Amino acid sequence: MVKYKDAGVDFDAIGKFRRALISKLNLHGDWKVPIGIGHYAGLIEYGDNYLALHTDGIGTKTLLALKYRYFKELGFDLVGMNVNDLLAMNIEPVAMVDYISSSIFDVDLANDLGASLDQALTQSKISIIGGETASIPDIINGIDIAGTVLGIVKKSKLVDGSKIAEGDVILGIESSGFHSNGYSLIRKVLESNLGLDNEILNGEKLWKLLLKGTKIYRDLILEINEKYEIKGMAHITGGGFRNILRLKNMLYEFNIDYEIPPIFQEIIKAGNIDYNEAFQTFNMGIGFMLILEAKEARNLSNEYQNLIKIGEVKRGQGIVINPHNLRYESYY
Repeated sequence: MVKYKDAGVDFDAIGKFRRALISKLNLHGDWKVPIGIGHYAGLIEYGDNYLALHTDGIGTKTLLALKYRYFKELGFDLVGMNVNDLLAMNIEPVAMVDYISSSIFDVDLANDLGASLDQALTQSKISIIGGETASIPDIINGIDIAGTVLGIVKKSKLVDGSKIAEGDVILGIESSGFHSNGYSLIRKVLESNLGLDNEILNGEKLWKLLLKGTKIYRDLILEINEKYEIKGMAHITGGGFRNILRLKNMLYEFNIDYEIPPIFQEIIKAGNIDYNEAFQTFNMGIGFMLILEAKEARNLSNEYQNLIKIGEVKRGQGIVINPHNLRYESYY
């Protein structure tokens, strides 16, 4: 049985490191900061608006891209990981900067990466307005791609999860695959199952499906928030379903009666990964979650057929996932 910890990712250690770092940080300057570190974006007050910043990267998915010389969708991972986190608070993305640290300066890679970035930025309706390219071969043997996105939202339109209440419904929006998370574990599975990456699934080689870019939810999420009273949202990234625990301290009960996509089933089976590990590592086919009152949820589901009911909010705290009898108490 392969675990994320076996692949070098230890959530307990990450959580302790993160808490230690944050414990030493204090607020400075005259700008008002309305929420603490830990939500999907950091905010500062700017008149009637909040300005938001978020930073993220592609991660070890780039190692698979380098192995197969396929960079045509990586831009969606960089932009999607950043923009979707802003959207989880109903924040409109405005602009982005990138940071590429590398020991590889391959023009073909740059052309494909640049083209995919431009396609993803078009979907997000923003531009990259600057950045940094660093050559640090003693630290980076390969390439690491990260970015920071700026966003803005009217104070009255911010969705932070504070209004979530018992009886609310959780709706899920499908992902395009693994997005950009869990790849240290995925690569561990591939290493122990030689030839698996070249197996055919749904008419394509598995390796190419694994490199499918992150789905960007910009237009859908901003449109839905104009029509419906959304109480909370979660972008499902590293940590899997645990991401919903960034929101209000309630009990989120999931009932997994949708079909988990074949690509997830293939990796889980090949790695003998148990569901406890899978649901806190992968998005399991759900890239984004919406929380709203039950009647609103019914109306929303009737209008948008690609939304599925996956759970409810109850009194208590943590996460319960049925029928797998799983429980998680904290985000990290």
